[in-house]
Amino acid sequence: MTNSEIFHNEIMSRGGRFQRQSAPENVKRVYKAVEERAQDLIRAARRVLPNLPEIHLDFILNGKINAVAFRSKERYFIGLHTGTLFMLRSVIGRTLSDSRLFQRVGDPKAERSDLGPLTDYVPNGEVMYKREALFTPNDRIRRAYAEFLQDQAILFLVGHELTHITHGHVDYLRAKRGQVATVELGWSEKRNPEERLERQCLEADADRRSIFSRIDSLRVTFDKPNPPAVPWRPTLEHPTEMILDWAVSVNILFRLFGDVRFSRTDLADSVYPPLPLRRMMCEAAAFWAVGRIWGPEFNRFAGQALQTARNEAELTFATMLGEDVKLDGLRAAFSDVGTEHARRLDDYWNTTLVEQLRPYSYELQAGR
Repeated sequence: MTNSEIFHNEIMSRGGRFQRQSAPENVKRVYKAVEERAQDLIRAARRVLPNLPEIHLDFILNGKINAVAFRSKERYFIGLHTGTLFMLRSVIGRTLSDSRLFQRVGDPKAERSDLGPLTDYVPNGEVMYKREALFTPNDRIRRAYAEFLQDQAILFLVGHELTHITHGHVDYLRAKRGQVATVELGWSEKRNPEERLERQCLEADADRRSIFSRIDSLRVTFDKPNPPAVPWRPTLEHPTEMILDWAVSVNILFRLFGDVRFSRTDLADSVYPPLPLRRMMCEAAAFWAVGRIWGPEFNRFAGQALQTARNEAELTFATMLGEDVKLDGLRAAFSDVGTEHARRLDDYWNTTLVEQLRPYSYELQAGR
């Protein structure tokens, strides 16, 4: 069987493989570009982990925002829901077409001033495709920025799923918990408290590794003798300019995953870290990565950039939906309750889970 056939058979219950050959040419180009960018990440992983088996990336015909990683026939697979790509394109295109938003990028006056609230919004590409036209920014620079945000959000998500494979999460959950795949959202099977804590740790690890890789990639770009300029920043004067733009993409992705509510029940009962807490941990991971990669003298600037990105994402969604900016959930994540739970996850990861994953982790077995 080919990789495509195996992939299709394994994810039939989720909608089956998206048959790109039947799509319009412009849609084919979009998916081809995403596939090529993702394959760049996979090839980079295989260069440093030569024992890593084949990994096939493909797309699942499903309007919900989600992604999955699994193993079948001694090969690994990463699947992105078509709804994820559509909703990123839809939301980012709309917000960059709104003259009220991202005033620092390009010429906002070239954009529309009549965009009212997006009514009946649901995070489902199939539903929103029928309700809302796609918007493309008029300004060339803002179009480029929209494409950048989409690209970086997808790379973060692919890097997250890739970590589920390279760090042994997929094989561990299959062997120890009977779980055939890691699903980014929506897995709600009842598990005992330790298993829920374990799964939250795995998600945090995948986020953390993907973030470190992206920050390191930004460093490689910035350290070139002549760093490539981007349309919205003709000259790169400081690394945190790049970090700000990257962090906006990640915050938008998480806002697509869900809202910013937060409760103590979520901490104990969910198999996923509550989204506000997850964003807080991602921000902390990015802050740590900047200090590790560029040096602690950059942390103050990085902190400001990460906070600005978080606020821009919240303003973007509030404006798009016609709501007030609500930061209660994010404040709760940064509270003593949130930070204590984050420490609990970190402690369980370091004292227990790392050793349990070692037999399944390609990176740990390689001494990385």
